[in-house]
Amino acid sequence: MRGDREIYGDTGDGGVRLGGGAARWHLYDDHVHLTPHHTGGRLARFDAELLPFVEDLDACALAVIDMQNDFCAPGGWTDRSGLDHTGCRAAIPGAVRAVEAARRHGMPVIWIYWHNRTDLRNLGAPTLWSFKHRMDQAGIGEELDRGRVLTEGSWGAALVDELAALVGPDDIHVEKFRMNGFHGTQLDQVLRTQGLRTLFLAGVNVDQCVSTTMEDAYFRDYAAVLLTDATATSSPDYCKEAVIFNAKQCWGFVTDTERFARPAPYPSG
Repeated sequence: MRGDREIYGDTGDGGVRLGGGAARWHLYDDHVHLTPHHTGGRLARFDAELLPFVEDLDACALAVIDMQNDFCAPGGWTDRSGLDHTGCRAAIPGAVRAVEAARRHGMPVIWIYWHNRTDLRNLGAPTLWSFKHRMDQAGIGEELDRGRVLTEGSWGAALVDELAALVGPDDIHVEKFRMNGFHGTQLDQVLRTQGLRTLFLAGVNVDQCVSTTMEDAYFRDYAAVLLTDATATSSPDYCKEAVIFNAKQCWGFVTDTERFARPAPYPSG
């Protein structure tokens, strides 16, 4: 067996190998190196929990999930359903900081959002139920004062103003019709064809669309990093606390926008 394929093998510099071949990580006492086979590139060390990690900035992307009027704006679906849309709005300043930091890093920004078909024919009863728990509640595709809920072309499906102003011409847009940003979308193909291995996550709701996207990234062997102050939810606080716990214990890493904006250069070569 090739030496670089010996899982849990000695890295030769005090670490332990996780995985094999070019996809391996190296675990050390004080950090995890996500790309040890690269001796060049723009390597950077990000402070995070449970451990800091090293990655090539050119292999990273920022995913901003569901920062839409129906979730975050007064008069949107969350607000009109009696849920706490101000809880979702708490993610806006952090998401702005995350986008600005990603621009400075030269990372792609991926906007992931609900754009449902007008005829709703690709939505099953379980998904419709999650947005309509009462007969008098407007569900996906039903009319509110400013248009149909989370329907392509509607006000509710548009990004909130603060983030719409930051969209760039080369950004990537992924339309979805389930909570998980990978399900039935081109997200996985985009990441793989562009050589992107590590996904930083911002958006709402952190315990629903963000967490399911993070879990699926983990299932597909991407490194997933939750930005705690760029994510929020209309759910009770304990829901976000549970996501943060699982994000750092199971699905990847946890950090915040301040640390995301200021990684340390990592020696290469």
